[in-house]
Amino acid sequence: MSLHIQENTNNKVDNQDGIVNTSEEIFPPLIVKQLFPPILSLLSKYSHVFSKNKYDVGKIRIEPTRINLASDLPVSQRAYRTSATEEVEINKQVKNLLAAGLIKESTSCYSSPVTLAYKRDEMKKTRLCIDYRKLNAICKTDADPLPRIDTLLDKLTNAKIFSTLDLASGYWHISLHEKDKEKLAFVTNEGLYEFQVLPFGFRNAPAIFNRTIRRILNKHKCSTFACHYFDDIVIFSNSLEEHYAHLEQIFKICEKENIKLKFSKRVFAKDKINFLGYEIKEGCITPDNHNIESIKKLQPPKNVKQLQGFLGSVNVYNKFIDSYAKIREPLNQLLKKDKQWHWTAECQEAFELLKNKLVTKPALQLYDPKLPLHVFCDASQVAIGAVLKQPDSSGNLHPVSYHSRTLRSYEKNYCITELECLAIVDALDKFYYYLHGKKFIIHTDHAALVWLKNVKKLRGRLFRWSLQLSMFDYEVKYLKGTANVEADMLSRHPTAQYIQHSVHLLELDEIKTHQNLDNLDNSKYKKINDVLVLKKKNLFKIAVPFSLRRKVLQNAHEQFGHPGTQKMINLITSQYYWPHINQDISVFVKHCDVCQLNKKKRQKRFGLL
Repeated sequence: MSLHIQENTNNKVDNQDGIVNTSEEIFPPLIVKQLFPPILSLLSKYSHVFSKNKYDVGKIRIEPTRINLASDLPVSQRAYRTSATEEVEINKQVKNLLAAGLIKESTSCYSSPVTLAYKRDEMKKTRLCIDYRKLNAICKTDADPLPRIDTLLDKLTNAKIFSTLDLASGYWHISLHEKDKEKLAFVTNEGLYEFQVLPFGFRNAPAIFNRTIRRILNKHKCSTFACHYFDDIVIFSNSLEEHYAHLEQIFKICEKENIKLKFSKRVFAKDKINFLGYEIKEGCITPDNHNIESIKKLQPPKNVKQLQGFLGSVNVYNKFIDSYAKIREPLNQLLKKDKQWHWTAECQEAFELLKNKLVTKPALQLYDPKLPLHVFCDASQVAIGAVLKQPDSSGNLHPVSYHSRTLRSYEKNYCITELECLAIVDALDKFYYYLHGKKFIIHTDHAALVWLKNVKKLRGRLFRWSLQLSMFDYEVKYLKGTANVEADMLSRHPTAQYIQHSVHLLELDEIKTHQNLDNLDNSKYKKINDVLVLKKKNLFKIAVPFSLRRKVLQNAHEQFGHPGTQKMINLITSQYYWPHINQDISVFVKHCDVCQLNKKKRQKRFGLL
């Protein structure tokens, strides 16, 4: 099938120095041969919605955009000094912008300088940029929300056929209000010009453009088969026939709204696409091959700046990496202020492990709101983590997203049971948009949730955690031992973990020694890891011998800032036990000299004599 191409003889662009003119063939024959006949038919019918060059742009039929500034004082700068080669390139592009009607000569009081930047995949500066930094500083912020990448990806669940379209010079589709054109004027060594359309580099351009495209797609009710991220539009369908209909609907919208598309960046009717740094196919998402190859080639960083660059590249894909926060912890230490740079074997191991985790091309299942949800959680003394899973077509649970983070300094004081609770609360917060309003299963050790339910007189964070959990509809499935493979970062008996973490008031060896010396009644206690513990309401509490009780009281009182009686009882009795413990704590607090000196006096002042 041959394609009829409409020729636009208006606004001819100078063809000197390699500038493409409007008579360029839009659809290269080699590419056309690879397309399905229904696609060729659509391209023939809607060839006029494709741009013939970068200056052939549409003009979306909306009210001209206003530019709101916080100050009426004009911002003016003189032109930057440029090389002779750069001057030729700038003048050439300004000439083409004038010919296309996108700018005009100006007498504005405003002026921002022009510069050239490197264009992607080119080794020379060919991208015309306006330095609007001073104007942007006095511009009122347009707070229109930008699209969330994770929300866009969720829309592609269950789609089998994909196409991607790219708007030609997207921002230039939007006209400026006549009164505001002068504000975006720019200066070169040849003169002063002002844009007639929304330029790149202006602070609010992304928000204005995104709002415009979103409103157009919403107006035409396309949200079930199309989504956009700035000038990239993805069309997704369940069958080829349905997809052709969806494509035609988008072409009709472009025709009606006067939108021009760039043919060179199109992908038509494929079973997988690259979108926003990810490779997407039916129900599955993986990191983009190109990005992974770039990460694979990275050498160990030599300084903090290079390390930040590496972590920035890897962090984009953190949801693909189990225990991500724990793995990168040695690298985090090098980012601390005033930390001397020392690349250790542990750092090298973390660097290589993060790279290898991505090079193996980890795959996640795209979230499906129709399928059951399973949350796996775990905590260690370094990090907390979780994984959200859903069953695949075979019924096997497959990861939808991983989440982990290192513990904050104050969280490292929590006992292991509190950390398990924190891991659950943190996971539910991270996966809130998937879990809220749905019934789901939490796979974890019962101890943490049972402990939270049994703690009397909840206060502070425990009360907040309890409230957060009450917002969700979940059931708990008990995972014994190391059954929680993916989220289990410790791989030890939960009680043993609890004991090891609970001894921050006492040394473990010291407890064992004094328990043996004091001849505690073994019939009353259970021995775990050679430590005597008492089980009360599904919680294990360390039995403190008489010789260590005062030390526990002193350490707790000093470490936690001399708390009052009730707070001391809550702190100590959650981990330790001895007979009449509450009474001993009360007496200790009442006789603390520091507390007595700093205690606020409540008696009435004596009257005047």
